[in-house]
Amino acid sequence: MRGWSFVIVAGGRGERFGKRLKQIEDLGGIPLWEWSARVALSLANEGVREVILVTPPGMENHFDLSLSPVKEFVKIVPGGDLRQGSVLSGLRSSSYEMVIVHDAARPFVSDLLCKRVMAEAEGKGAAVPLLPVSDALKLMDGDAVTRPIERRDLRAVQTPQAYPRLELKGVLENCSVNIDDESQAWVGSGKKIGWTAGEPLNFKITYPDDLDMARMIEHGSGDEYSGLGYDIHPLRPAVPLVIGGVSIPSRLGLSGHSDGDLLCHAISDALLGASGFPDIGTIFPATERSYRGAYSRDLLAEVVRIIGAKGFSVISVDAVVNAQVPRLAPWIDKIKESLNKVLFRCGEGNLSIKAKSGEGIGEVGNGEAIACFAIARVRKIRCPSVSYAPVTRNEL
Repeated sequence: MRGWSFVIVAGGRGERFGKRLKQIEDLGGIPLWEWSARVALSLANEGVREVILVTPPGMENHFDLSLSPVKEFVKIVPGGDLRQGSVLSGLRSSSYEMVIVHDAARPFVSDLLCKRVMAEAEGKGAAVPLLPVSDALKLMDGDAVTRPIERRDLRAVQTPQAYPRLELKGVLENCSVNIDDESQAWVGSGKKIGWTAGEPLNFKITYPDDLDMARMIEHGSGDEYSGLGYDIHPLRPAVPLVIGGVSIPSRLGLSGHSDGDLLCHAISDALLGASGFPDIGTIFPATERSYRGAYSRDLLAEVVRIIGAKGFSVISVDAVVNAQVPRLAPWIDKIKESLNKVLFRCGEGNLSIKAKSGEGIGEVGNGEAIACFAIARVRKIRCPSVSYAPVTRNEL
């Protein structure tokens, strides 16, 4: 079996989309480009050995991999000002004999379509997916409709497209015109190309309305689940107090194997329960010395990565922290800011944190402990899951 490189072209600045980079827009709780990366990684048994993500030049830092389950497998490289330069950058950073080139703006590509294109390229040398044109076509002259265009022999070309890497590199390096896709340069150089049937769902997000449609499709294709988390820790003098990743000045702190951040623990258990995983104590056992004194916000980030690797995204979190002392209300906004960065990779999400007092009742009311309840909702998104390997404390 020949090895394949999978090049995801995310190098455009999206002038038709607006001022935002569409490639990093949220779709089902993950960036648009990551849908294609997950499909690429699902093709390991078909020979895909690496994933190259080509970004707009100078904008590599907009593509944050730190919380992504695909971070170990994706290499980011800067592209060019035009598509041709971006694809060439991806090809020059690739290592294998064959290459798949795919647009990051086509999130609903299926692994089956990729396999058909790869198989066709194995037999014909190169291959593209094609769709018949279903809409009636008209030729325009400015604002005026001039005449219809016969659509019977027309086809719309999609990505992914498959080629011998070095041959495609040579074709693009010698191409003197701006291209809309790689097959234009390939066929223009006199080379033959095979084809397979494309998929209507594999549409390209070009305008904001396209992203709205993609979100409606994604929302209707996923299943939602809820989970409940609870934690309680005793208060001790001369111990730091950390809640939601925020250090709070207090003469009393929460005692625990880690930093005692019971809000992060309760939210972690809620997310794990909603996604069908065991509790946080099973995944990060207290018997492991590597987790002693661990920063619980990092553990929560790892939980988000674990469930994300299995196709779950966080929809919402609602938590209540029950504390007689200290007074937490002034810290709620800072706590929410801290947790938003971990729970929702593409910006602020549906997060509610409430502080209640113990009303002088029980351990909490007597100032002996702080307790926390959390409810989380997750959605199982359509794109493939990613093989997950636990990290060690040294990697957090």
